[in-house]
Amino acid sequence: MRFGRELNATDDRGLFVPFTGSSSARPVLEGKQIEPFRVSCESSRYELAAGASTPRVPRRARLAYRDVASATNRVTLIAAVLPARAVTTHTLFCLKTPLPLDAQHVLCSLLNSFVANYVIRLRVNTHVTASLMSRLPVPLIEPAQPAFARLAHLSRSLSEGTEPAEQMPEYAELQAHVAHLYGVNEDDFAHVLTTFPLIPEEIKSRALALFNSLH
Repeated sequence: MRFGRELNATDDRGLFVPFTGSSSARPVLEGKQIEPFRVSCESSRYELAAGASTPRVPRRARLAYRDVASATNRVTLIAAVLPARAVTTHTLFCLKTPLPLDAQHVLCSLLNSFVANYVIRLRVNTHVTASLMSRLPVPLIEPAQPAFARLAHLSRSLSEGTEPAEQMPEYAELQAHVAHLYGVNEDDFAHVLTTFPLIPEEIKSRALALFNSLH
């Protein structure tokens, strides 16, 4: 999978107008508007001006992750599936490779996992670059596997929820499934969880308990 930037907040500022919030608006999304599985279009500062030409921006839903991050943040790798009408600035890297929507949700699940975050934290400084992402190992899950449909469902549920994603039962289940797909054992996963001090212990304990129940 290949990720890349779309628009630049400085170079393309002539394409933007203040956000109106209308249903037909194409909101301009920045990195700070992305949380794990969630997109906040309503907090946009700008939208695309009517008639503006943006050949670099596809009008389709696509997976994106935040560029600016740190190994000391709550989590470092933050991804969500963006709505088709949105456009993005340089603080987001968007999926360039055509991929069915369900597969994008599966990949979103993998990128937002504790295990993938643990791996990326071994390498990241202040930016999650495309080069870093190109070397991030993720399990290959075929559409025929039961895990594919389950992860796609969990990702969609977390993206549509109204309570914080971490507090939803789907979050811990997703973390447990992904850890199994990465092939870690109980001790490995327990260690991974200790490296996220800002995640509440209740959430980590629930994920570990579900991981053990899947054996």
